[in-house]
Amino acid sequence: MLDEDQSAPIVDDEALLTDQTLDALDDFGSEETEPVAVAWSRWNAEPMPALPKMAAVRRAYDAAVNEGLPEEFAWALADAVTDPANLRAALNSKRTMPVVGGKFEFIELDLWTPAVTPMVTNHRAFAERVYPASGSAGALGPLRGPVSDKGVTSTLRTEARDVSHVLAEAERARTFILGENKLAASIAERGIMMPVDVVYNEIHHDDDQPPACLLATAEGSSRVSNAHQVLGITDARTVMYDLPADRDNFRRTVNAILGEDPDEPGLTPRAAEKRRGRRNALIVRARVILRFVPSEASAYDYAQAIGGYLGMLHVDGPRPWPTTGKNEAMAESVVRALRHQGAITDVEHDYIAGLMQPEVAVSQGFPGEPDAQAAYVIATMLNPAFRPVVSRAIRDVTAAAKASPSSKAEAAAELALRPIRSLATSLPAEDPTRRRIETMQAVYRRACRMRLYASGNWRVTRRSPQELLADALTELTSSAGIATGAGDYSTRTELAALAQFHLTRSGALRREPYGSGGTNLDKRGPHDILQAMLEDVQGLHLLYQAIVDGRAGRAPRIVDENGQLVHGHMDGNDVLVPDPDGPEVAITDRWLRDDAFPRPGLSRPMPVPPQSETAEMKLARLKSNVERSLETLEEQVESLEQHTDDDGTPLIELQGWSTEVLLQRLDDLRSRMSFWNGLASRMARRERPSAEGQ
Repeated sequence: MLDEDQSAPIVDDEALLTDQTLDALDDFGSEETEPVAVAWSRWNAEPMPALPKMAAVRRAYDAAVNEGLPEEFAWALADAVTDPANLRAALNSKRTMPVVGGKFEFIELDLWTPAVTPMVTNHRAFAERVYPASGSAGALGPLRGPVSDKGVTSTLRTEARDVSHVLAEAERARTFILGENKLAASIAERGIMMPVDVVYNEIHHDDDQPPACLLATAEGSSRVSNAHQVLGITDARTVMYDLPADRDNFRRTVNAILGEDPDEPGLTPRAAEKRRGRRNALIVRARVILRFVPSEASAYDYAQAIGGYLGMLHVDGPRPWPTTGKNEAMAESVVRALRHQGAITDVEHDYIAGLMQPEVAVSQGFPGEPDAQAAYVIATMLNPAFRPVVSRAIRDVTAAAKASPSSKAEAAAELALRPIRSLATSLPAEDPTRRRIETMQAVYRRACRMRLYASGNWRVTRRSPQELLADALTELTSSAGIATGAGDYSTRTELAALAQFHLTRSGALRREPYGSGGTNLDKRGPHDILQAMLEDVQGLHLLYQAIVDGRAGRAPRIVDENGQLVHGHMDGNDVLVPDPDGPEVAITDRWLRDDAFPRPGLSRPMPVPPQSETAEMKLARLKSNVERSLETLEEQVESLEQHTDDDGTPLIELQGWSTEVLLQRLDDLRSRMSFWNGLASRMARRERPSAEGQ
């Protein structure tokens, strides 16, 4: 059966792969270091239920049998429910949902998680299956099913050779799920927040062993598998055979966890956290499908109906939220939490949330300029004093156990861009202003990752650009002799926060090249360029000019280290050609990276050769280009080797790479270059007498 992925991949508006790759490379501090309070979970807010008495379990079983459920289904459900009285009540008020071929009758209630098993034929793990047709030695093949009888039925059936066959496939699926959907930390912290779909599934064995009669997840296997991991159920046999076969063992297991008090005096924080996690994982809200009722003359059976239901959820289901939607959800959660915790006032909430008109904002004492409002949001959202609140709010709307620095920056940037993004949506799709704003957003989000925004002691002071520049230059001078990154950056950070609004909107500051590379090997993000500008006199003048020009509605212009506008033009490679009689020159991203603030040790791109270039000169230039291309290839391969998954394992070692065609092309190049090398050696021997001849 299929199963949902609660942590669907997030893709960037501009580049589907780049953000996911770069997030692992430049997060400013990948872990939360400050202590955080216990996260909200259902079982922190209400008491855990007690283990029901067997007399109550028996009455629940009787009610389920009277409802027409098979006896083994009735026992499995009565044992699994946390409150047998709730089961009896739910059976009296069943609900229905339309599905392909008919309808499902279902109820919703709390179950003990150890009584629920992941569906052993989980479609998510199909890629890991080994089919007998492959010829692999010892391959038993996948389990057969689920199948069902025609007509009204409550039972799905799976066929296996024997118990070992079941356990081998179950462990294969479990390993795949735990590797792909790492939800254990989130479940330990909050529990399983959304209901899972549960069906009754019988596993029949060809060797005439009794069937295993199980409550299984039609949808929700990732959550249940991870919950079992938290509970210490680390093998398929326990949950699929041992616990269902021994009611006393099952009840002892549940009762032992219920008896663990995470607030017991004398516990270490680690022990208390482990107990709290087990309690959170012990109960799952379930939508239990009681039976399939086909419509009149329907050709569908229960198994087909389940397949159609899951297919609509996972094959052609709703698309994931776009980047803006995901970030907006986080941002809205944060701003609500800040107000709820009293970190900001109601008026400040409305200002930060973009709910206040500019003129009203000014009358309330807030900055009215768009760049200053955006900077104000960044300063508030990334304020170290608010970090625990912000982290908690982001975790509230995601499946992540920790709020990464990049997710905080993304949420802050999204909130900062609300006003200007609203402006873009009011314009026609083809309007150049709208297109610039849409292009700006991804760059602005990455610029907000500059470390100083989250660690510096800064705020929006409403000083004029001239005052900011003067104070920033004094601040830079005072930092002489202090290690980069140390000392006071408060004014320079404010200057950068205002300027990045205009630099990104004009396109003067852009994303790093697609795929974290590019022809000039400059992998720095926009936040790295901003950081470099804060360490340089000319950089501060450029930031000031960007604010002045941006507020005047023009593209930021280049100024020198004295703040004087530069005249001339950019050649075809964006190399600045000064000309006192030429026009003023606008800042370009390539000029910032290659000319003004080049990466240490990076050679600038080769200019276009002059028309008088001789054949020998061109040959030398082409040879040099090949050598630089080889350096580029080597660096890209190194980056590929260093790209890891969440566990730190190089992804290329897990997936491999079919490089046969590439290797053929490289071998062809090697053969040609080997010929040239041999030719050069022979010519050198002709030109230099041998040692004996001398």
